[in-house]
Amino acid sequence: MDNSSKNPQVSVIIRTKNVEKHFFRLLWELVHQTLKPSEIIVVNNFSSEKELKKMNDVVSDFRERCLNNQIPIIMIPISDNEFSHPFSTNIGVNSAKNELVCITNGHSLPISFSWLSHGIKHFSDPDIAGVSGYFIPYDDGSIWEKIAYGLVWVKYNEIKKNHRNDKYFSTINCVIRKSLWKKYPFDENFPEIFPEAKIYGGEDYDWAREMTARGYSIVVDPKFNVYHSHNYKLPKIIASNLIWYLLQRKIESFKRPRKSYSRL
Repeated sequence: MDNSSKNPQVSVIIRTKNVEKHFFRLLWELVHQTLKPSEIIVVNNFSSEKELKKMNDVVSDFRERCLNNQIPIIMIPISDNEFSHPFSTNIGVNSAKNELVCITNGHSLPISFSWLSHGIKHFSDPDIAGVSGYFIPYDDGSIWEKIAYGLVWVKYNEIKKNHRNDKYFSTINCVIRKSLWKKYPFDENFPEIFPEAKIYGGEDYDWAREMTARGYSIVVDPKFNVYHSHNYKLPKIIASNLIWYLLQRKIESFKRPRKSYSRL
């Protein structure tokens, strides 16, 4: 279906490590969006066969209680040995049947029931490669997360109102064009290139920078924000932001256009 149509089709990918705290609620909010996904793909990084069975039981329970078979949920299990941030994303996008693919995490929640429609609306512009949103700490997040992210970072970005080709893009919550992903998948060499990437990722930021180098645009829309936090204390926030800053500088130093690696 044409991306500029009034009823675009979108696949939603949820990357999760076992059954996370907000996973069932996330499924519920997705199927109650004003723009409903045509499919939900769960890429489950399971740590044991017991956890894998638990996830399958949760999804089966959700299907019976909330879906009535209206929206298919596709399960893709990957073991700890297979996992990397880019691989878990790539395997989900590869399985998606639609051109527009929304990516989020099992411990994130949309800020509204019009969240998905706000992310999709930008793709009426053929020059848009991807859309992302910021993350807002949960009520039970640490006070330091609420200050650093909720009051400082998010509010600053909302005030400056420069959300096109902003130097931010994250698979915590984003929408991409699959046709462009096929030309440049999320680079699975990142954990090999940068040891920091095993924890902090970076392949999503690299993808956005590659798209802008190829003449496309990236949009960050505050109406596409999600709730997301880890209850980090101040030292952890400072350390993670410093590592991310150094990782970002390495990504900015790449000569473009470049090739990415995917095992798919």
